[in-house]
This record gives sequence, structure tokens and C-alpha cells, in this order.
Amino acid sequence: MKKIEEMTQEERDIYLIERAKERNRKYREEATEEEKKKDAEIDAYFDRQLVYRRSGIFYEEQPKDHLHNQSYKERLVKAEELNGCKFKDAKPCKDAFAPRDDFDGPKRLFGAWNCDGEKVAVVRHPSLILFRMVITILSAIAGFMLIVLTLVDAFPVDYLYLSLAGLFITPFLLFKFSDALRFIDNIEFNRHTGLVRTPYTLFRKPFYIPIEDLEYVVGVEVKSARGGGSFQTGYLSCRKYPEKFWFGHAIGLGDGGNLNDWAQINRFMDITQPIDKYYYEIMEYHYKLDKNAHFNGPFPEVMKKYFDADDCQVNRMEVW
Repeated sequence: MKKIEEMTQEERDIYLIERAKERNRKYREEATEEEKKKDAEIDAYFDRQLVYRRSGIFYEEQPKDHLHNQSYKERLVKAEELNGCKFKDAKPCKDAFAPRDDFDGPKRLFGAWNCDGEKVAVVRHPSLILFRMVITILSAIAGFMLIVLTLVDAFPVDYLYLSLAGLFITPFLLFKFSDALRFIDNIEFNRHTGLVRTPYTLFRKPFYIPIEDLEYVVGVEVKSARGGGSFQTGYLSCRKYPEKFWFGHAIGLGDGGNLNDWAQINRFMDITQPIDKYYYEIMEYHYKLDKNAHFNGPFPEVMKKYFDADDCQVNRMEVW
């Protein structure tokens, strides 16, 4: 057999294809059942995309009239109308702002981030999720204590029913309650309007602001004990804020976020280019559930034209 450096370009291409097939065959033989199932799902995904390509629907362009097509000044006026008051400049932030185009990080979406193609919803921190975790832990502790006190005859046997409430019923109700109200915690980045809606707080209702007036500040990296994990902290800082209602200029991000996330959000809000494939998987998830990014309404009707109704998969080359 010839050495690879002695082969012609055509022979080298054939050799590399055969090597790739051999590696793939060997991997499939040694893969676990879970890995084989995952590979089968990936193959099926690309097989369906091949069907879209062959039918021609993959290359059909869709109208973009659902996008705002407004300048920054026009969107600023629109935000003032929605807020019911003018903006005023915030005090200069002492921390350095992060760049909007740093795509060096790994591509992933945190569990606290959701997208339906029209909006990206990011959970703020602290949030109702943290409240739910604290109450769930306290409820579980109370349930265990009731069981122990009942076993030592400190309480009647009937108190075992209360322990079940502490261990199972209360956490379940809290989960359903916080899941239904997650839109209260969400920072909404709306691609179709070019505006960002801030979350509710105890002292302030949400307000709208152009994406250009929000900056991301990288915080400290929180590390656990030796051998443990770590996560990045960060927050959004407003250059402007509504003059009638404002308490604090910083909005914390759930899971901290990082430079890559901030860059991806800015790319998502840029209507001069299609939505990055970074978001396709979570968009398809919301389409299957028929839920918007906040999970409090149906999937946006205007975005359904980019999905195959049967496969629930993005079937276009470009999604706007």
C-alpha cells in the first residue's frame, strides 16, 4: 500500500473516506446502547434535512416583514411609549463592559435560557427558582423530623400524613407554582421588536429598553471545593433607565452567563442576519410543546412557517 504522501489527490480522498467509514464501523460496534441511540437520532435528523433539501423547501425564502426594521432612535421612542415615561441616563458603571462579539466560548444553552425564534428568555438571579429550592429543602427537613418524632412516639401516628406533605406534596406544588410564574423572572430579548423587557422585582414593574442600552459586565468566577466545579457570574447594566420607576441598575443573570452567551444574544437581536443554528435545538423543543419562550403561551404563529409540522424540525436553510 502506498504511503499517504505518495498518493494522488484522488487516491488520498478515497483513502480518507474509507478510513472514516472504518472508524465509524468500529465505533458503532463498540458503542453503548445509549450512544447508538443518540447516533441514530442524529442520523435521522440529517436524513430528514436531506428530504427538505431534495424537495426544494429547504432553499425557499420566507418574507421578513415580521421583523421591526426600525432604527435605534425609533425603538427608543417605542420603548418610552410602552414604559409611559422618558428615559434618563444612568450613572457611569465602574465595571468594564464586555464585548458584544466574543464567540470564543463553547456553544451551549443553559437550562435557564429558552428561545422560540421570536424571543430569548433568560432567567434573572436571584429568582423564584432559588426561593423554590430553599422552601423545598426546609419542607423536606420538616417532613423527616415529623417522621422521626412520630417513630419515637413524640407525636401521634396521624402526623405521618403531614410528613408526606413535607416530602412530596409541597415540593410538587412549589414546582408547578414557580413553573407557571417563570415569566416574572425572565429577561426577554425580543428579536421582532428589537427591545428587551426586564423582569419584575419587588419594587419595580418591567420596563422596555433597546438592546443597545444594555451592557454585560463579567463578574467573579465562583469555585467550589477542590475537585468541584465552578460557574461564572455576571450582570446586565443599563445605560439608561425610565425616570418614573427605577431601583438599581444591575440585573443578575441566571447561571451567570458568559461572553459567548452575550455575543450570541446580540447576534440573535441582529435582524440583518438569520438566527444562528445555535438556537435550533431549543426552538424545536418549544415547537413540539407548542409553548413560547416563557412557557405561558403558544408557540409564535409567525415562526411556525420555518418548521415541518410532522417532524417538528427546522426545515429551512435560513430562519429569520
